[in-house]
Amino acid sequence: MFNKNKQNNNNFEYYENMQLNRIYYELEEINRKLRNLNNRLHRVEAFLGLSVDDNKQ
Repeated sequence: MFNKNKQNNNNFEYYENMQLNRIYYELEEINRKLRNLNNRLHRVEAFLGLSVDDNKQ
């Protein structure tokens, strides 16, 4: 009986860790996509001859 409770607790910790790992993976993936988009934006701005200073006027 007591071993069953311990096993359930271990399962909970396992699934909790799996969920945390999945969240970290998704955050890293979103961060990578955001960096890629930012790099693309900089390339487009350079191609069009735009800069941050142009928008201040």
